Amino acid sequence: MPSNPILICAPSTELRMQLESHLGDLGYATTSVRTPADAVSALRDRPFDLIVAEGLAVSGAIGGMRAASQTHAPMVIVAPAGDVEARIAFLEAGADDVIASKFTRAEMEARVEALLIRSGKVRPKGPGGGPVAGKITTFFSPKGGVGTTTLAVNAAVLLAGGAGDGRVQHVLLIDLDLQFGQVATHLNLSPRYDIAALCTDDLALADPDVAISYLTAHSSGTSVLAAPANPEADFRITVEQLEQALAILKPRFDHIVVDCGSRLDPRTLWMLEQADTHIFVIFPEIAALRATSLALSFLAETATLRASTHFVVNHIFPKELLKTRDVQNLLKAKPAAEIPYTEVEMIRSVNEGVPLVTSRRSSPAAVAIQQLVVAIAGNEWQQPAGVGKDADRARREALRLRRS
Repeated sequence: MPSNPILICAPSTELRMQLESHLGDLGYATTSVRTPADAVSALRDRPFDLIVAEGLAVSGAIGGMRAASQTHAPMVIVAPAGDVEARIAFLEAGADDVIASKFTRAEMEARVEALLIRSGKVRPKGPGGGPVAGKITTFFSPKGGVGTTTLAVNAAVLLAGGAGDGRVQHVLLIDLDLQFGQVATHLNLSPRYDIAALCTDDLALADPDVAISYLTAHSSGTSVLAAPANPEADFRITVEQLEQALAILKPRFDHIVVDCGSRLDPRTLWMLEQADTHIFVIFPEIAALRATSLALSFLAETATLRASTHFVVNHIFPKELLKTRDVQNLLKAKPAAEIPYTEVEMIRSVNEGVPLVTSRRSSPAAVAIQQLVVAIAGNEWQQPAGVGKDADRARREALRLRRS
């Protein structure tokens, strides 16, 4: 991590020390001041790449710092926890991001890194020092309601924090369900921008720094390109625009996870052709399997696919309608993972906007998703400690649920 200079402005000694510790451990060079006036003096004396400020009045202070900054440094404001009106007021006053005062280290790291990337101060590098070309993984099912979005979201969150060498992975999660995509809901995000806005902005499609500003940062470190808020926007996005957007974003990320939903249209077909890995999500019943078989036949005839393909069986009901061996016989392939029925855990995870792999890492379903990520990333991804024991426990629990 480069030692980007960051200015901390906070009247609270405890908060200043906390921020100095968090950001210093990440390799950033920090300078701390107590008041907005001190911040203005510091900004006039030397350039900073980012400002983290707390205890500001909504009016005046942000504008004063903006005027004093030599580099137009982005600003993240620490606002009182639970005060939604204050957070909105700071954004309206010109703050680039607002974080609640009861933040976690991971959340602060994600917000800071996202702003630095957005402003062009940090560029992820590959092993040879050049830009990283992201590996694309698509999640698709021809039948809706089988958990495609849930699995895509959880896999992206795991990939963001599971580098085998201890390095944080740069992960982009794209919601390509252009009419009713719910990736943002699954992560409890309220995006200011979405994929439709990016694809119709000619400047953003030509400038990676502008394109990055259309992403929404999640506390896991995952960057999200959200689906349109209005389903009508679906009709304005062309394959050519999508191609430009992916080309300009791809070098910034190690992994790109795409939730393709359940509709085959020209944009989905194009994305499937770009993918390095396909994940087909299956519900074990006859109609879903026939739909998957038809989709695979159609893709074989109409698309040029170069990706490796994995099937995931998602048990969304407690009783099996078909045995796993029946699924294997029909598809002539062994599933990369089986997601066991979880009763209320998965539903609660979606409703709360907290991925299962974060809230219940050792649950049977979360362990199965960890196994899926191993199939996607191979040796690049390191399973969380204890996952082997968790996997044995998960298999026993899954068997018990099927028998009950």
